[in-house]
Amino acid sequence: MADSVSLRLTCGEEDLDWLSALAMDPLVEPFLASGRGEPAALRELVPPPASDEKLYGLHLIESARGERLGGLALMPASRISSICEVTRVMVRPDVRRTGVALAAVRLVSRLALLDHGLHRIETQVYSDNLAGQRLFERAGFTREGMRRRAYWRRQRWLDGILYGLLAEEL
Repeated sequence: MADSVSLRLTCGEEDLDWLSALAMDPLVEPFLASGRGEPAALRELVPPPASDEKLYGLHLIESARGERLGGLALMPASRISSICEVTRVMVRPDVRRTGVALAAVRLVSRLALLDHGLHRIETQVYSDNLAGQRLFERAGFTREGMRRRAYWRRQRWLDGILYGLLAEEL
């Protein structure tokens, strides 16, 4: 399944509704930043219709047949330093462990670093999200540090594990 994964910038309410429902799924929501899957929060990630932006925003992860498999966001972290950030990586629970998320992270990394010439892509994963940590490590990201007890999630403080990938590492 992972070989036929593609990314498409979210373009309409139907996409937003689907992604919001996925983000609020009890099997997905605990691993996303608190409240960041709500429709208003996701809507903020969609470039305006008149925008010529082809990189930043909320991307749908789709199969070759156009079936929605998940989503992720790619946002600027520092335009001056050519750094972007991948966030809100989520896949349908029924397609976990099929390589979909790995293929999507690799695709968005190539899009940002090779196709658009950015220098660096970053992400952060909750310390108890071991699958998320493995995902970014398998995609070639380097674990660069930790933000100790940075997030109040699921009734406890969690560390944020920081990852980075440089263009020359692809």
